[in-house]
Amino acid sequence: MPNKKSKNPLFVVTNKGKDVEEAQGLFDAWIKRLGLTEAVETLKQILQTLLAQVQSYAMFLAVKELLDKLVATLETFSKATFPEFYFYRK
Repeated sequence: MPNKKSKNPLFVVTNKGKDVEEAQGLFDAWIKRLGLTEAVETLKQILQTLLAQVQSYAMFLAVKELLDKLVATLETFSKATFPEFYFYRK
């Protein structure tokens, strides 16, 4: 049976140092550190419902435009909040 644990895990300390959680990557750590886990789960449900409604190319374009705006907003926010995540980009 293969070992599923990471050799060098990333941990996030929350709740004023009372809770320690393992993160799967930098983005997961960022979400957990800011306490956005529930908001992300809600967003996932909304997106699944929205994508289930896509039955035409016009609807696809509308959903794509909405998602592009959301991703651009999140990227701008994350660059302002955690610029060290983007040290390799210009």
